[in-house]
Amino acid sequence: MINCRDCVKVLYPYLDRELSDVEVVEVRGHLEACGGCLHMYQFEESLRRLVQVRCQEQGAPEAFRQRITLTLAMERTRLQQRRHRL
Repeated sequence: MINCRDCVKVLYPYLDRELSDVEVVEVRGHLEACGGCLHMYQFEESLRRLVQVRCQEQGAPEAFRQRITLTLAMERTRLQQRRHRL
């Protein structure tokens, strides 16, 4: 079983469903046994749901969307150039 420090380190990947099946079982086991980590998990999960609902209601300003799209395109180009050099 994992300890509190390890649980905190993988809390965000756990919330993002980025862990292996084995890691998920370990984190769930720890959350069932540790009220402090469970409280932290519940807070983070609630905060994510709140942000998701608010973002769906309001949407991002068009200028912000364009800036994000441009930044992602630039990063994609940078990574492709880096791969070609290797």
